[in-house]
Amino acid sequence: QHYYITNNLRMLLKSTAFLALFVILVSGEEKHRENIVDKERRHHENEADVDHEAFLGKDHGHDYDDMDEDESKAKLAALLPKVDADGDGDIDETELKNWIKLQIMDYVQKDAQNALPNEDTDKDGVVTWEEYVTNTFGEQYLNREAGEDDGKDDGKVDDDDDDDDETYARYVKRDKQRFELADQDDDMKLTFEEFTAFLHPEEFEHMADVVIAETMEDMDENQDGKISLSEYVGEMENDDDDDDDEDWLEREKKSFQENKDKDHDGYLSKEELAAWIVPSEINYSLEEAQHLIEKADTNKDGVLSYQEVIEHHEVFVGSQATDYGRILHEEL
Repeated sequence: QHYYITNNLRMLLKSTAFLALFVILVSGEEKHRENIVDKERRHHENEADVDHEAFLGKDHGHDYDDMDEDESKAKLAALLPKVDADGDGDIDETELKNWIKLQIMDYVQKDAQNALPNEDTDKDGVVTWEEYVTNTFGEQYLNREAGEDDGKDDGKVDDDDDDDDETYARYVKRDKQRFELADQDDDMKLTFEEFTAFLHPEEFEHMADVVIAETMEDMDENQDGKISLSEYVGEMENDDDDDDDEDWLEREKKSFQENKDKDHDGYLSKEELAAWIVPSEINYSLEEAQHLIEKADTNKDGVLSYQEVIEHHEVFVGSQATDYGRILHEEL
C-alpha cells in the first residue's frame, strides 16, 4: 500500500536497463497501491501477518517475532490498557476499531513525514506539482505535459523507448489527477496534510474518486471500462497448485457473481466497483476489528477480556513460536 517512489528506486529509474523492469513493477507496492482484491488475497495468504500489522501498525507488525512466548504475552498485556479506552477491562468493537485506525494513521503520517523532505526541493514545507514530477519522473515530463518536447529528438525511433515514455507519461497524468484531488485549496501545492492524502488516498474519504479510478485502471486489463471475472481474480485463476487458493478462488468467484455484479452481466461497472471498494476501504478498521473479535472471543459475548486476548495472543502479535510456525508453513 506504499505510494511513494523511494530515492533508491528513483535513481534506478534513471537507468535505461531498469526501464523495462519498471514497466513491470509500476503497478506494485513501490509506486501504486495494491488493489482491493490483492489486499484480500494477501489477507488470505498471510492472515497472521496482516492481523499483526492491523493491531500493531504496518511498521511494527513483526516487533514481537523474536520474543519468546512469555515475553510476547507480557508485552501484549502491557499494551491492552491503551486499547481499552474506557478502562472497563473489556475491549469492545468500537475500541478495537479505533485502535486499528490509529495504527493505520500513525503509519500513514510517518510515511508522509519521511517522504516530504525528498519531494520538497526548496524546503518551503509544501510540495508543488513541478517538484513532484521533476523528482519522481524527470523534468522532461513537465515539458511533455505542456505539449512540448524535451529537445532531445535525434530523429531515431526506438519502439522500446517509445513504450517506456508512454508509460511514464500515463503515470504522470494519473498522478496529476490524484494530486489535484488532494490539493483542496487548488493552488497546485500540497501541504503536509494534502501530501499525506496524496500518498495514501484510501485513508481519506474525499479521495474516493481517485481510488475508484485507479483501481479500475489497474484491474481493467483490456481497457474496456469494466472488469470481467477473469480480470477480477487475475493470475490466481491459473494457479491450481494449492487447495487453499482454490477455495479462495471459488469464494471470490461466487462473491463476484452473487454480490458485486449487481446487474449480473458478467462485469463490474465503475458504479458497481465503487459500491464495493469505497465501503471496504472506509470500513477496513471495523471489519478487521470484527475479524479479530470473532477469532478471540471465547465466550461469544461480543467483547474481548484481557484474558481472552492473552490466551489468543498469536492472533494479535507474533512470537518465536508463531514466527517459526509461519516460516515452517511457508517452507512446506
